[in-house]
Amino acid sequence: MSDTLKRLVLWLAIVGALYGIAKLVEVKDLDGPRRPLPPASPSQPQMPPAPPAWSNSVPSRPPVGRTPEQPTFDILVQEAAVQGDSIGTGFQVAPQIWVTAKHVMESCTRSYIRVQGKWQEIQSVRMHEIADVAVITSPLPDGAPRVSLTDRLPVMDQDGFHYGFPQGIPSSVYSRFVGMARIRPGRPGTPIVRGWVWAEQERTPPSTGTLGGISGGPQVDRTGAVQGITVLHSERAGRVTTTPVQRAKELLPPQVTYAAAGGTTIDPENYARHGSRVRESGAVALIFCSLKGKTRPRSGA
Repeated sequence: MSDTLKRLVLWLAIVGALYGIAKLVEVKDLDGPRRPLPPASPSQPQMPPAPPAWSNSVPSRPPVGRTPEQPTFDILVQEAAVQGDSIGTGFQVAPQIWVTAKHVMESCTRSYIRVQGKWQEIQSVRMHEIADVAVITSPLPDGAPRVSLTDRLPVMDQDGFHYGFPQGIPSSVYSRFVGMARIRPGRPGTPIVRGWVWAEQERTPPSTGTLGGISGGPQVDRTGAVQGITVLHSERAGRVTTTPVQRAKELLPPQVTYAAAGGTTIDPENYARHGSRVRESGAVALIFCSLKGKTRPRSGA
C-alpha cells in the first residue's frame, strides 16, 4: 500500500472517530439560555413621604363658583429698606422641602427654620425669578407632616384661612376671596405679576396692626389644600394678597404633586384649631432671617 493511500485511510479513521465521539457527547447550543445576571445592587432607600397635615373621616367638598379672569385690584408694592434681621413663615410640602415668600429670604446671609421647637439652619434657597415665592430645604428629616397643594383656583366669596407667625406670634387669619390683583413691584423694570386678594374677616388670637411675619405662610381652602402663599397685607384696606401656588410648583421637584383636596373640613368656627395643629406639628414653621449672618435665633424664641 502506497504512502498516499495509507495517509488517506488514517485521515478517514480520525474523522470517523470524531463523529462517534460527537454522537456520544451532547454539545450544548452556545446561543441557548445564559446564566441569569446577578441581581442589581439595591438602590439607595428613598425617604418615605411625609404624612398629611390632617385627615378627616368626612372631609369637606371643594368650593365651587366663579374665578375672575381679569384683575380688579391694582397693588403698588413699595420696596422697603432692609434694616435688620426679620422673620417669616414657611410650610412643608415634602420631607425637608418648604415653600415660603421670596421677600422673606432675599436679604438673608444666613437663615433658620424652627420645626417642632428646634432651629435648623436652612440648607439651600431657590427663588422664583418673577413671583414672590421661594423653595427652601432643611438639612435634617424631622417627621413633620406636609400640607397638600391644589391646582384648583379660588372662587368668588369662598373662605380662606392663613396660618403663620405675624409679629412672631402663632396666629390664624380667616378671610374671604374678593378677586384678582395686578401687582406692580416698586423696582423699575420688575415684571408685573398677578395675585389673589382676600378680605380679612377675623384673627385668632385677636390683634390689630400689621401681619408682618405671616409672609410665606399657606392660604388654604375649606378642605385644607393650599391655593396660595401669603405675601402682602394692607392694614388700611384690611386685605391680604397671596401668590398662586402654581408659581411655587414651578420650583418644586416632580415628587411634589397636586391633590384634589386637603382631606379635612375647615370653617370659621374651627380654623384656629386647625392652625394650632399645623404649627405644633411642624407643618407650618417660623423662619428667621439673619441679615449679616452674625446673629442666630434664640433657642426659646
